[in-house]
Amino acid sequence: HYNSPMHSIQKSISSNATTILVFLVALAWLGGILILQLRPPTLALGETASWWTTSLNLIHGHGYSLCIQYYFPFCNAGNQVSAAREPLPVLLFAGIAMLFKESLLAAGVTELFIHIAIMITLFFLTGELIDPFAGLIAALAWAVYPEAIGLISQVSGDLLAALGVTFGMLFIIRARKSDRVRDWLLAGLGLGIAALSRSATMVIAGVIIIGLIIEHWKLKETILTRLRPALLVGLVVLALMAPWFIRNEIVFGQPVLGSTLVGYNLYRQNYMLGTSTNFHYVGTNEGWQAIQNLIARRTDLRGTENEAQMNQVYLQEGLQVIASHPAQYLLLSLFRFLPLWLDWGVSQAFGYSPGLFEYTMMAIQLILLALALLGLRKNIRQTWLVWIGIIALSAVYMAVDSRMLYIVCAMPLVICLSVVGGKEILKY
Repeated sequence: HYNSPMHSIQKSISSNATTILVFLVALAWLGGILILQLRPPTLALGETASWWTTSLNLIHGHGYSLCIQYYFPFCNAGNQVSAAREPLPVLLFAGIAMLFKESLLAAGVTELFIHIAIMITLFFLTGELIDPFAGLIAALAWAVYPEAIGLISQVSGDLLAALGVTFGMLFIIRARKSDRVRDWLLAGLGLGIAALSRSATMVIAGVIIIGLIIEHWKLKETILTRLRPALLVGLVVLALMAPWFIRNEIVFGQPVLGSTLVGYNLYRQNYMLGTSTNFHYVGTNEGWQAIQNLIARRTDLRGTENEAQMNQVYLQEGLQVIASHPAQYLLLSLFRFLPLWLDWGVSQAFGYSPGLFEYTMMAIQLILLALALLGLRKNIRQTWLVWIGIIALSAVYMAVDSRMLYIVCAMPLVICLSVVGGKEILKY
């Protein structure tokens, strides 16, 4: 077995892994540039309009502001202080806009750099769990993963969040072996970057910190020694998040932990509980009508509510609907696994039929999930913190709002685990 041709090829590739990675990165860079030429970034692509507008408002002296009346009907020129988009991508792209004369193409190139940084980080993460050969397979899989490639031409926080999650998990895996303070701190840095880019990823940091406490509690050491890894990671995450919390408390007079869009999404995707059309993704037109009906019904609204105040209105209404139909909410949340991982029903909700790309993505996701589940075999102890991060993020999105775009930030971890599963099948 160990002298087989496959083993010899794998050994040769592993010994030249760094050189091959450089070659793959060069190909990914050329491919990304071609994508930016064929599909240059525009405000109409994805969530670019809201992220880019917030960045431009910042450098134009309008503060951290955004007014999209689709989400917040009462915003206007005098009421557009925002916390709808997380701060790190906004600050990054504000800097790019200043340096490159507000060039959206420069923003796209920045996304390409982040995409490649994920590719490199994933190589090291998978190499840490298996070997350099597996790392190259994971890096190549990310380089050609279509949903991530589509984000290169958009301005958003998704790729930056994916980089933070992957970087954080790399150093969690390393720190569990080395127990070095530096590795624990770098793990916290990665998870903090993710949380400041897509606030839902805070749950990954949370469950990992709890997992570290559980993992180290059995050690015959002092309480401080047992808590040391969790404290080091947690304090870095909290230190990074604190300015955002404080800023929101100052400008809104109330805490906003992540984004003011949480309440909106909770209400929009759950307002129909108790009706005969429970199990579907709520698209743009349906969501707009639901919000208009809510505003018409809520005669107590003054018409001057800011984002945080409307977020509270949406949260109250959404939680009230959920409390009235708990069983249906649970079933709907379970159903949302399908749009989260497969985009099931999302295209129809936005008014078009799924085509070859949508069905191809469904197949890719199912293959990656199946391989990742196979990777659990004999590897639970080594990979369980990776798994709880993915499961926790999935649960958060399934509870509120689900589509494949949202799970992209965890897909490097899924790809890593799928390579672990592939190794189990091939037995190389």
